[in-house]
Amino acid sequence: MTKINELIEDFRLNQEILGREKKYIDLCLYRLNRWEKFTVKVLGVIEAEDVKPLHIKKYIQERQRVGREVNRTINNNIATLKVFFQYLVSEEFIDEQDNPMRRIKNLKEAKTVIVTFNDDEVSRVINDLREETYSNVRDKLILITLFDTGIRVSELCGIKNVDVARRHILIHGKGSKQRLVYISNIMRKYMRKYEELKRERFKKRSQDEIEEYYFLDQCAERLSRSRINKILKEHCSNAGVRKEVRCSPHDCRHYFAQKQLRNGIDIYSLSRLMGHFDTQITSKYLRGLQQEDILEIGRIHSPLNGLKIKHGSR
Repeated sequence: MTKINELIEDFRLNQEILGREKKYIDLCLYRLNRWEKFTVKVLGVIEAEDVKPLHIKKYIQERQRVGREVNRTINNNIATLKVFFQYLVSEEFIDEQDNPMRRIKNLKEAKTVIVTFNDDEVSRVINDLREETYSNVRDKLILITLFDTGIRVSELCGIKNVDVARRHILIHGKGSKQRLVYISNIMRKYMRKYEELKRERFKKRSQDEIEEYYFLDQCAERLSRSRINKILKEHCSNAGVRKEVRCSPHDCRHYFAQKQLRNGIDIYSLSRLMGHFDTQITSKYLRGLQQEDILEIGRIHSPLNGLKIKHGSR
């Protein structure tokens, strides 16, 4: 029999060995430690082998009773517990049939409609930047990249020079998953301009003084997420973006997804481009489309488009 807190520590160590991001590990530990505290103190269950589905359900009920978390947040906790117990199964701490998460289902989530940028706002935000300095061109390329590829802000910060090829960029996504995103013509244009200014900007520095990341601040160091947030918010404010849009880098991702759907991309391809593990995650972006958009997509991609249909009577 093994204590839950000992296995949580074992799980943490394994996640670090697998190269998971610190932020992800910290979030998992926060959720697991909170669950362990309730399970031990309230339910009196100390060993992982003794955890039953009923105990998990009581914990879910407790999160509901507290009342400060929406179902989506509780579902995220359930997901972490599933990952944890699946790890225990794979490491043979418990048998598959004793996994208490096997039949635990997610709670129903409220179907919220995602409000994001429209084309005119995106154009105004990007065009708010002049192209006079290194920082101007870098910031413009950052915004273009966010809107044009839908990558996460953490993924953008993590792009290294070696990840950039002529036609694509290697993205290091969630859970150490890698994927490729395309480089569009407009991106390539500003990448050339940025790279030229970057060389000029740091030409007097030795190579070991310049970090290996693609997007660099004035000191040749990796840009932070908070800095990119500020860049976007500043130009959203200048461009007069609607108040309903939060103007976060994730809203650029929402815009990318909905625009790709309007352009007729299939859910599977979009899921691959966005680095989702499941097409169900991607399908939520469909809720942000108006009925007219859906009809237009259907019209453009009608199965009979391009077929030769003969006219004439019988």
